[in-house]
Amino acid sequence: MAKAFKRTNRLTLNLDEGGRLIAVDLLKILKSKYNYRKLSTITGFPVSTLTRYLTGKTIPKRSRAEKLLKNLLADINISSLIAQNIDGGEEDYPNLSRVMLDPNIIKVLGAHVLNEFMGMKVTSFLSLDLLSIPLASYLSTATSRPLHIIANEPIAFNGESIPIIFTEHGGMHAKSYWLVLRGNRRRESILAIASHSPTPPFFNSLMDTLTRLKHELVGIFMVSAREAHLKKMNLPPTLKRSYILLC
Repeated sequence: MAKAFKRTNRLTLNLDEGGRLIAVDLLKILKSKYNYRKLSTITGFPVSTLTRYLTGKTIPKRSRAEKLLKNLLADINISSLIAQNIDGGEEDYPNLSRVMLDPNIIKVLGAHVLNEFMGMKVTSFLSLDLLSIPLASYLSTATSRPLHIIANEPIAFNGESIPIIFTEHGGMHAKSYWLVLRGNRRRESILAIASHSPTPPFFNSLMDTLTRLKHELVGIFMVSAREAHLKKMNLPPTLKRSYILLC
């Protein structure tokens, strides 16, 4: 499900060469399930064209890649795919380890995220938790955009490690994470990636920090979102939110 957002510019997350390869990755996953004739029916492409894509002889042009991506995703029930791979956990916190560490599911989720946020100005990705790093890394690599992370401790590298300090449980306990940002960057338009919706105190402190640094969070994708969290998170009206499961 995705919340409508206000378009202030014609934006830039499009299917360049790396992004087009995400569509091919998704095609390869579906090829393990269907024969060429069925894939041709699903995608609307002739078998000869699909063969060239799958054998690496060529990659689809942008318009064809967009059509390929949309048609392939229409054949996948992503909610069901995620639900089938949840390994225990609690009702509000399903265990997403199998989901977020499965290479093929990561490719499906990457295609889904790219399709959801197509056309937006995204200059970098931010992984909000440990399990979301593989998905954020896949998107970062495929689209040639920098990756920032949230870490439990400062990381020394050519960039910044900025403390995110917040309190939980009625202000009784202070906690801190570190926002690890790539260095030498101008104002960022960031797409955040999370396995679960972040806790409101952490997220709201992160938003304050990004605002102070003059960076903008333009979107957030969560595999699983808690409605109670969403109501308490300071989500700007222009920020697009997208999630698959709502608890």
